Amino acid sequence: MTGLCITGLWSHEQRSYRQLEHERVERDLAGAISQALTSRLQSNIGVLDAVVGLFDASTAVTRAEFHEFYMALNRRGDTLKGIQGVGYAAVVPNNNVEAFEQQVRASGQPDFTVKPPGARALTTAILFLEPNDWRNQRALGFDMYSEITRREAMQLAASTGEPTLSGPVRLLQENSIQPQVGALIYQAIYRQPDRAFNSGQDRRNRLRGWAYSPLRMEDLINGALATINNPALIGTSVLVYDSDRTKPNNLLFDNLNLAGSNKLTHPTWLDVTIANRTWVIGIQLDHRSLNPQGWSNALLLQALLGVSLSVLASVITRQLISNHQAVRLALSKEQEVSKERALAGAVFDSSPLAIVVTDPNGVIVQVNQAFCQLTGYSELEAQGNKTNLLRSGRHDSNFYEQMWAAILNKGYWTGEIWNRHRNGQIIRHELSITAVLDPQKNVSNFVGLLRDVSERYVQQEQMRFLATHDQLTGLANRTLLIEELTRSLALARRQQHGVGLLFLDLNNFKPVNDRYGHSTGDALLTAVGQRLLSSVRESDTLCRQGGDEFVLLVPDAPELKQLVAMAHKLVQLLEQPFNDLANGSGSIHVSASIGVARWPDHAHDADSLIEAADTAMYQAKRQGGDAIATASSTEPFR
Repeated sequence: MTGLCITGLWSHEQRSYRQLEHERVERDLAGAISQALTSRLQSNIGVLDAVVGLFDASTAVTRAEFHEFYMALNRRGDTLKGIQGVGYAAVVPNNNVEAFEQQVRASGQPDFTVKPPGARALTTAILFLEPNDWRNQRALGFDMYSEITRREAMQLAASTGEPTLSGPVRLLQENSIQPQVGALIYQAIYRQPDRAFNSGQDRRNRLRGWAYSPLRMEDLINGALATINNPALIGTSVLVYDSDRTKPNNLLFDNLNLAGSNKLTHPTWLDVTIANRTWVIGIQLDHRSLNPQGWSNALLLQALLGVSLSVLASVITRQLISNHQAVRLALSKEQEVSKERALAGAVFDSSPLAIVVTDPNGVIVQVNQAFCQLTGYSELEAQGNKTNLLRSGRHDSNFYEQMWAAILNKGYWTGEIWNRHRNGQIIRHELSITAVLDPQKNVSNFVGLLRDVSERYVQQEQMRFLATHDQLTGLANRTLLIEELTRSLALARRQQHGVGLLFLDLNNFKPVNDRYGHSTGDALLTAVGQRLLSSVRESDTLCRQGGDEFVLLVPDAPELKQLVAMAHKLVQLLEQPFNDLANGSGSIHVSASIGVARWPDHAHDADSLIEAADTAMYQAKRQGGDAIATASSTEPFR
């Protein structure tokens, strides 16, 4: 009975400890996500503060000045990383919409119209929005103040002078392809900013407009999660609500689609206030990693073992008391040893982890059923062979030398390894190897424990792919382009060869969207990306910069005239019609303007090379038609 009580008390304490550990991990993870989101949004607020400074320093900011301001921020590396866009919404002076529209049209936006139509007590309009791609162009002229969710945030920002985050909205930039929940951050801009404010009403009377930034929630939150280096995040459910999590319409993010289901059983919730808005973050760990009730297979097995041994000890004690003869004592001990061996064998055979035991030379002497299921080899096929029958060929000899050096020096090794299944499939395993020593401290056996972590590895690779590739075309995004360009320049400096950069912008893309719709426009961008990708070398990197801009990185670039010839080839390639992109679209024709730059001819580092190619592309764009310009020339190549 004493043994059973001790076992029960120990099991209860272990379970309580695991429950507390589960709660702690969820709280820590929620705190890390809160910090990552706060950092992302603080970056947005910092950019909006810069926009306010631009308007405070000028009585009138033109569209060209706003574009140059945005490009200057964009060239500063990580300044705009993760930021969807930067814009300015103006208050219509004296609520005279007609005069305001005429003024904006005369400044270079001939199609500008305030929308929706109709008289309102206060009218605003989105005047500038960068990047100036086809998605953002749809928002120009929209009166955000006419929509209640946006208006509440705009009013609070105007009255307090502090950055304010809106509730969930559908952004104007969204289309029918994978729409996301959106939100906006506003920062008020005032007239006479150097004069002190008397009250909130004084702020509203001197209101000039708002600097603002549209946010796509999945992009924003996935970007924040990608910065968190915590293994517990894998397989974990992450939910984010706006203010009240009891309202389904307030759901901003749900990576595993558990909201409202019976699978959401034990989340930990954390409130975080950002820009006068409270978000509620929910975290629910994967049950397989840490059970919320504190139970685990290992704990159950240990409790069962403790109970079994206690019962066994009780039986032996009664036998010893009833009969003190030496023979019966020896028999009882032998029975105890046999049962312990049987129990150890049962644990070995029923373990969910794959177990392999080898002799000191690495020859397999015993495996369990889980090993057979994991590797495809039967017990008879495995015994007598060395463990290198699982080698995948993906690791060099240095990897195995370091692994065995750690085992022999420390007595153990833990890590991940690629192994080959009996059917030839390559699988990623989590492997732990422990050396078993005899009484003379010599190695008698090695015991290896294996677990399949292929799915987790695939998820990690998928998260990296999403962070470095364009979701529409599957091409590299700007983040991956900067990485590859930095790597190529470092290699070029050592090997003394050039690096080329081609900036390509589609001509007449906006009419395609206007005539056939944005779904056809997206299909055209995807087709352009595939056609360009099929014509470049495997060593080159093709990137979608955003909107209808593409960038080609040539890491081992020939002379400038050969890069220009390559650009001519791409122009001719895109002149061929695109057929059957959508029902009724027929053949669609586009052309391209290309800017060419080469390191070290036109730049000394990555930023200046990007700027040189971008400037050359705009020079070609101004010439019209299928133009090509280099960073060092002013006349286009035809």
